Amino acid sequence: MFNLIGYLNSPHLVANFQKIFGIEPTFESKSSNVSKVPLNLSPKIKKRSPLRKEQSKNNEITTNNQTKHKRNSSNPKKLVNITDHNHLIANTLIHNRFWYYFFHLGAAMGNEIFYCLFFPFWFWNVDGAIARKVAFLWGMFMYVGQATKDILCMPRPASPPVVKLEERYIAEYGFPSTHAMVSAGLPISLLVLSYSRYNIDLPISIGMVVSFCCWVCCSRLYLGMHSILDVVAGVLYSILVLILVMPILEPIDHFILEHHFSPLVVFTCGYLICHFYPSLKQWSTARGDTAIIIGSVIGFSIGSFLNNKFGFLHKPDEPPLYDIHFPTAIGYLLGILRTILGLILLLCTRQFFKKFLLKFLCHINRMDHKNSENKKEKKIELPYNYLTYFAIGVNTAFTFPFLFRLLKIERDYSYTEL
Repeated sequence: MFNLIGYLNSPHLVANFQKIFGIEPTFESKSSNVSKVPLNLSPKIKKRSPLRKEQSKNNEITTNNQTKHKRNSSNPKKLVNITDHNHLIANTLIHNRFWYYFFHLGAAMGNEIFYCLFFPFWFWNVDGAIARKVAFLWGMFMYVGQATKDILCMPRPASPPVVKLEERYIAEYGFPSTHAMVSAGLPISLLVLSYSRYNIDLPISIGMVVSFCCWVCCSRLYLGMHSILDVVAGVLYSILVLILVMPILEPIDHFILEHHFSPLVVFTCGYLICHFYPSLKQWSTARGDTAIIIGSVIGFSIGSFLNNKFGFLHKPDEPPLYDIHFPTAIGYLLGILRTILGLILLLCTRQFFKKFLLKFLCHINRMDHKNSENKKEKKIELPYNYLTYFAIGVNTAFTFPFLFRLLKIERDYSYTEL
């Protein structure tokens, strides 16, 4: 058993996976001369710059590993001097552009931008009842996974031989993979809850769940951020959480919607579990990301409570199962309008609360809000992220659907989701 665990945790398996999909790393010691490998376009630059044909004749993109890029404005080709934690310079040739973008997109399915699009879209255009329950489970996956990482403190795959192509999460630990937890737990919970409410094609739905999970999990291997053990453990961990939480999900949802003191209880509990998050040996994005996720979930919950409290929610005329009816052309246009308007307002909400809360929290703690290092302090980072995304959650579930109703662009069945 221990031999199997050690085998699955081997960084050489990850390096071989990267090699299969066209990643060719070269490592040199810090003291040696820098390898003269040109960096045509880094991942960040590629997103905003067109590829030049003369730079891509061989379908090779040269990228770097783990640190900021040095720019040379006089030369369109960049020379990279990248040092990793082992004091090695890493230059990376990407031989297959398709897999590069494919797996980067897969990794984005577990990042903030995906959640900021997925949950509002589901609340405004699909089914709020399923959205709030899936959001609760999402919060469970992420909190349990992130906390486990910072308790076990198991490092990410060693580099070399692995090349890490993603910088944001390098400071976090690796086991278990929270991307893998969400890639399995989120679609499975969505499938189970939808299957109990709608007539859906089960084989096709299962195929979509498996495909999504494999895509995201493989992206973590491609980017060099996790071992196979991290990914497998993440998938199994999310299934365990589902088995434990699913039986009590309906009673929890009923309490949140119906009990007079549920807003106070869930808000306080949400903040406390963030406050007692495991102490970090070194700062990483884990605690802030956890506060963001829990704040969003609590916001969704209290927003749903307000919908019910003001009498907006009522049971549908017929019990499930319901047939899925696709919208008309006008329905599609209204859905696009709701999504665009809502996302713009969410962005405004985010910017307002981030600026206001940062200045306010730094003021009461007598700290300089212009110093970015102060945002890493727990007394700033925790309420700053928690309250900002709590406001976003409330607006997503309550304020903006109410605005859509006033503008007469709401979903026909928006409030039939008890």
